[in-house]
Formats: sequence, C-alpha cells, structure tokens
Amino acid sequence: MSMYKPETTGTLMKKEFIALKETYTVKEAISHLRKNVKGKTNIHYLYIVNSDRKPEGVLSIRELLSAANDELIKDFMVKDVIAFPTDLDQEDAAQIFRDKDLVSIPVVNDEEQIIGVIHVDDILDVMLQEADEDIGKFSASGKEIDFRTNPLKAALKRLPWLILLLFIGLISGGIIESFEATLEAVVALAFFMPLIAGMTGNTGTQSLAVVIRGLVSEDLTIKKSLKLLIRELLVGIIIGITCAVIIAIVAYIWRGSFMLGIVVGSSLLATLIIGTLAGTIIPLILYKCKVDPAVASGPLITTINDILSLLIYFGIATMFIAKLL
Repeated sequence: MSMYKPETTGTLMKKEFIALKETYTVKEAISHLRKNVKGKTNIHYLYIVNSDRKPEGVLSIRELLSAANDELIKDFMVKDVIAFPTDLDQEDAAQIFRDKDLVSIPVVNDEEQIIGVIHVDDILDVMLQEADEDIGKFSASGKEIDFRTNPLKAALKRLPWLILLLFIGLISGGIIESFEATLEAVVALAFFMPLIAGMTGNTGTQSLAVVIRGLVSEDLTIKKSLKLLIRELLVGIIIGITCAVIIAIVAYIWRGSFMLGIVVGSSLLATLIIGTLAGTIIPLILYKCKVDPAVASGPLITTINDILSLLIYFGIATMFIAKLL
C-alpha cells in the first residue's frame, strides 16, 4: 500500500532520476551520468543537489554535453527549480505542467530533498482521467457508471438528477397552462414552441461545454471571467440575430403574418442570448463556490432554459396578441 494519498504527486512520481553534486565539473557529471543512466528511462533533465540532497538547479542533457569539460555545472545550471511536494493534488500538478511547459518536474519530501520525478507522460494520463470524470458529470450520469454497472446501481445514480429535473419541468407545464388563452387565440404559436425551447437549451449546453473545457486549462480570474462572459454575450447576439431572421422569414412565409414572424424572431433572439449567458454564468458561479462546475450538467441547463424561453416567448406573444389575431 502506498504511503501517499491517492491522486497526489506522491503516487504519480517515478524514482528513476539522475542527481548531480553541485561541485561536479562537466567531465565528472558526464562520467556520473554514464555510470547511473543504465536501466533508467525518460531521463530528460539532470538535477543538481547540494550536500543535503536539496535541488539547487537543473540541466538538460544537451546543455551538459555542449559545455566544456572543466566547467563547473553550478556555473551554468538553471537555478529556478520547480518542485512538487508529495501531497499536491494531481489535477493541480497537471495545471502546472501546462503553465510551465516542462517535460518532467521533481518531487521533494518534507525536508525538501528530491525523492522522485513526474514525467509529462504520467500527467497526460491524469488529464485523460480528469476529462473522463468531467464528461461523466457533464452528462449527469457520473463516472461510476460504465458498461459493467448493474441496472439498479445505474438507475440510483441517475435518479436524483432526473427527479430534480422532473419537478423543474413541471414549472414549464405551469407556464404553458397560464398562457392557455394566448395559445387558443393563436394556435400557430404552438408550432414554434418546441423550436424556441430546444434552440435555447442547445446554445446553453454549448456554452456550458466551452466553459468547462476552459476551466480545465485556464487559471480563472475575475478579468478572464468577464472577458469570457462578454465573448459569450457577443456570440449569443450573433447566433440570435442570424436564427431570428431565418425563423421570422419562415413564420411569415408559412402563415402569411408579418407580426407572427416578428414575435417568433424576437423571442428566439432574446432566448438565445439568455440561454448562452445561462450556460456561461452557472458553471462560473459553481466554480467560484468551490463546486465542480461539471455538475452543472447539460440536462439541468436545458431545463432551466426551457422555463426562461417559454416565459419570454409567451410573454412577447401576449403583448402583441391583438395584432396576431
């Protein structure tokens, strides 16, 4: 059993590395490398340590071989050494690898002595694992469900989400009932109702996917959050205007009603903008609240956007009901 916590740098590290004394000359370092490299794989960097085995610098093999034999390695080593503690979460380690663009990073113990190395190959496995977890949460099913999961367990994992969405969905039914008079007056509105709700849910889910993907690779700040929000707002406006013009033309040609085209088009424009913003804001809020944003799954965003889109659609239709008759 490992002495380190699961999914930490202690469990990821490999103990195959080359450490050189800071007093070595290049000739001595090359000799030491030849004696100790046999049987070791993925030796990209050489770590220079002091008498207490604490890392003082780092060199690539290329840098060592290109130096003169009588040079002291401490004179041209890179002194800014990035090292991991043994208890760092593997996801945080993956973020540092992405930010620093390194091939390997050493791991140190409590005394700051180098005891192992993590290679980028190991981090790629972590990234794939974390991505699988996010996809599982994004689909509102969970990473515990796979091909071998029995039906009862799979159902119990999914039921909490679906029951929640069931009750939220009842609100949509209540909205439709409250606008029953509008629907009876202009039956054509019912034709466009699934389209409005569906398009709003689709844009919200797209924005949610973009945000979750970005949070995996970005260190989120207030400035970045605002920039993302503005970008998605502009995306929503562009998509909304394009789709609104198309559906307005379709509504006009189909029913011969210019006002129906205006109502459907303006409703779609408003709901697509709101849907895009909802798909962006909800995961950002969850992230700031220290909750995994992937739990803001597609079905939840879609259901919330259904409610908003129906309110907007029937609200606008009711405002212009006299001109639709």
